[in-house]
Formats: sequence, C-alpha cells, structure tokens
Amino acid sequence: MSVATAKITGEDLVKRVGALAPKLIERRAKGASLRRLPEETMADLVATGALRACMPARFGGHELPFGTHTDIAMELAKHCGSTGWVAGIIGSHNWWLGKYQVEAQQEVWGSDPDALVAAAFASAPGSKAVAVDGGYKLSGEWMWCSGVDHCGWCSLMAPVPQPSGPPDLVMVLLKKGEYTVKDVWYTPGMKATGSNNVVVNELFVPKHRVTRIAELNSRQSPGQKVNTSWIYNLPMLDVFGYSVAGPVLGTARGALEGFIASMTGRSGLDTSKVTDHPTLQARVGESSAEVDAAQAIYDTDMAYMRVEAQANRDIAPTDIARIKRNCAYVATLAKRSASRLIEAMGANGVSDTNAVHIAFADTMAGASHRALNWDINGPAYGKALFGQVVSADAEMLKRQAAAAKHLSH
Repeated sequence: MSVATAKITGEDLVKRVGALAPKLIERRAKGASLRRLPEETMADLVATGALRACMPARFGGHELPFGTHTDIAMELAKHCGSTGWVAGIIGSHNWWLGKYQVEAQQEVWGSDPDALVAAAFASAPGSKAVAVDGGYKLSGEWMWCSGVDHCGWCSLMAPVPQPSGPPDLVMVLLKKGEYTVKDVWYTPGMKATGSNNVVVNELFVPKHRVTRIAELNSRQSPGQKVNTSWIYNLPMLDVFGYSVAGPVLGTARGALEGFIASMTGRSGLDTSKVTDHPTLQARVGESSAEVDAAQAIYDTDMAYMRVEAQANRDIAPTDIARIKRNCAYVATLAKRSASRLIEAMGANGVSDTNAVHIAFADTMAGASHRALNWDINGPAYGKALFGQVVSADAEMLKRQAAAAKHLSH
C-alpha cells in the first residue's frame, strides 16, 4: 500500500495545475475534436498529483480539506473548461470513494494510487441492481459519465427494488471491461469532457463493491472505519454540487479575463480605444462584480462546511438547502457574467476559436447540470424560508421517487 510521504497544500496543487495553462490552451481544439480530453492532458493532470487532493492518505492521497479539488478545478477551467470539469468530477470521486467499503477502496487503489474512477447518477428507465446471493445483478444505461474514457473504474447509482416501499439507492463500483461506453457526447460547450453513457448487461457485482447512498450521505459510512479524517464527515449527495459549480465559476472567470485581454489595445471604426467606451466599462465592471460575488458565496460555503465537518456535526436540512441554492446561484451569476461579455464581442465572439466564446459556451453547458439548475434548487430554499419543513433526506427521497417511477416502466 502506498502512503503519502510529503505534505502538500492546496495552494501548491493549484499552482501546479496553473502551470499547465499554456498546454491546456494549445490543446483545446484537439480536445473539442476528440470530444474527450487528449491523453497527454490527462497524463499531465495525473502527474501533478492534483486529482489526489481529497483522496485518503492511507492509499497515497493528500487528504486535504473538501473543496481543495474544486479550487483546482476552478483554476484549470479558466484555461480549459473541459479539463476543469473532468478534474472537479474525478477529484470528487477520489473524495467520496474514501467513504466506500474498505475492500472496494483496496481493490481500486491498492496497487495503483493513480487509478481513476468515473461515475454517473442519472439512468434510463428500467436500470437497476437486483440483490442476489453474494452481491447484485446490474443492468441498464447510465448517462453523462464525464471522463469515463480515461478511467479504469466506474461507479453508478442504481435503484434496488424492495418488497415494499421505494427502492433503495446504492453506488455500484465496476471495473473497466465490465461495462461498455456509448458514444453520445456531441455538445456546443464542454466539448472535451467525454460525458458519454455507460451500458451494463446483467452483470454480477460482488457485495463489497456496493455501498448504500444513505451511508455515503452520513458520518457513519463504511470507509470511515479506516479513513477517520473529518473531511469524510460531509454528506456526499448533498455537497457534490460544488464539484461542478467550481469549474463553471472558473470558466466565467476565464471569459472575463479573456474579454479584458481581447479588448485591450483595440480601436473602433472612429479610431477611439474601445476600452474608453463607458458602456464597455460598465459591462466589464458588472461582470467582474458577478464573478467576485459568486466567488464570495463559494468561499463562505466552503468555510462553513469545513467548520461543521471538523466539529463532527450533521449539516442542518435548511443549511443543506441553502448550500444547494448557492451552488445554483454561483452558476446563475457565472452565466450572467459570461453572457454580458459575449454580447459585446461582435463577430469575433461567434468564432469557435475565440477564447471568450469557448469560455462562454463552456459556462452555459456546465451550468445545465441538475445540481446547478436554479428552477430546482432555488425554490427548495424558498420553501424553507417560508417555514415549511425541509427533510434531512430531501435529495435522496427525490431520487428514490424518480427511481420508483423509472422501475415501473
């Protein structure tokens, strides 16, 4: 078993991935053409050790505070949205895999601390895991499995039908070769995330590779018997949203920085400097305020979650609803900021080689994630503000209800 020997900080890892910026910019077109990250980009990313940010130390991870992986993703996304997205997603998996069955962790990381795990939560109707002797029989199709082509493992959320009541929800861990990848990822933004579907056909999965969502969403998960750091106290399903909100904030900041760079030194038809125009100054001023406001929301939530986790406290249901609202609002601010800038780009702004357009398209595509959808996450907190009861298991109950409906078809 590999053990991390040198203590590293989150700031160190952010600097390491920041140094990749020239390569990421150079490879953006290649990634868009491949519709997945270039192999050399993933190799560079693995070599930084950044994907191990929140991974358990006993398996070679840095075991840094939750949110370190999203800081890393945000920095990467300024230069390449797809790279930031994949890093945020896989980095989160290396965190919550620390809450899985210990035997499963050993199987993934025991001989290879750089082993990567993809994951998917949404599935097609009829997808399920059926309890059998010694494990489960898994079948179905799962959607939007970002970075799956670069991963040796994949974890899928599956409903387990029960004799009565709603299905139980579990995360099932599969090894490459036990599933097939269905090529479906054709998008105008986040083009290189390779968020393809995963298909499984009547596969037996041993019991140790299956962990209940209810346990992963608690402070008493199986993996915490050996991974005792406070960073594993947070509820997986309820705080995951920042793993995608971070990259979206990064792409919006990339759009802002790209816009400023592209406008600086330009002249209009009347030979005046475009940066002297008050309307352009107002646009960039307001967009920068939105990016800064989103960053402040992000920083405040990260600090709050870390305090609660360190104190070994459950996050109150209303605060979970607030965190989810904030994730969606970070994305809302990011979209507003990037949209305002692209409106002022002119014909250059509609070019698929223009850095601001690329960042804008990535922002809009990333913000379409369910965890960042305002219509879903905003009203839930509004309900709490009106004094209506918010369940501690609200997210899981929603997913169970959806799974029950799918199983009935």
